[in-house]
Amino acid sequence: MAVFLNTFLPDSDASSKLQVVDEGLVKLSAESESSPYKLIQKADIKAILKIRKPFAHKGTYGHALIIAGALKTMGAALLCAKGCLYGGAGLTTVSVPESGLNALNTVLPEAMYLGRSNLIKIKSLKKYNAFAIGPGLGKLFESVCIIEELVVLKVPVVVDADALNILSTREDLLMHLAKDSIFTPHLKEFDNLFGKHKTWWERLQTARIMAKKLGSVIVLKNQYTFIVDQQGDVMINPTGNPAMAQGGMGDVLTGLITAYIAQGYSAKAAAILGCYFHGKAGDELAESHYNITASQLAEQIPKTVKGFLK
Repeated sequence: MAVFLNTFLPDSDASSKLQVVDEGLVKLSAESESSPYKLIQKADIKAILKIRKPFAHKGTYGHALIIAGALKTMGAALLCAKGCLYGGAGLTTVSVPESGLNALNTVLPEAMYLGRSNLIKIKSLKKYNAFAIGPGLGKLFESVCIIEELVVLKVPVVVDADALNILSTREDLLMHLAKDSIFTPHLKEFDNLFGKHKTWWERLQTARIMAKKLGSVIVLKNQYTFIVDQQGDVMINPTGNPAMAQGGMGDVLTGLITAYIAQGYSAKAAAILGCYFHGKAGDELAESHYNITASQLAEQIPKTVKGFLK
């Protein structure tokens, strides 16, 4: 079976060239020509998701570092960390300005704190299994310096929000970010990063080119989010709904993807799982809620994953 790609594009792109989308992520046989577009199915998620093992402990599921927040945008950092915690990372450390420490301790007592001054000590960062940067970070000189340090460290990073906007003005940093990083732009962030586009179809083609060029995964956020892997293949996420149209959702998604990286998933698998369960948690909440807050969604995620496994 197959569906058409323009089913998943906004109405303004309805006249775009029709493309056949295969259902499922498994490639077709060598005798058949396989579409680069795949619709994610429940069976694909079951094949990727790892069951938690007996005798597991916090060290089993990795240590994530979230670099986010500024004086007036601490909420973004807290939501990102919340997505990481509820996504199942064994340990979550958050690097926020010292002014946000009380908020962090109050809202998320499970999270640990790393002062911004410690981010310049590269050796101390090697203990982390996953990195995320950007939500509420700001674009001041300090933020640019942090990204420069991560480039030097040569570790894959989940990049969102202000970090994307910084990279849009620093091609030298963008092109030297470690392969297997994950970029999570919405429409405006994508255009800032890769140039203006008239349609979603054009953005998809640019995303395919740039994902291959960067050797990284691009998560192009929409109601039906497009996940473009390092080979330029496009996975279409079918979960999500308009009740999720509130601020902070992207921050939670960044934290959730980071949690999966910490747990040992590949960049592609982490992006697929993060987008799928982020949207599915929203779908389940929308059954009884007209609109959903980002905090509600983060707290729903472990329930959604548990229900999925039944």
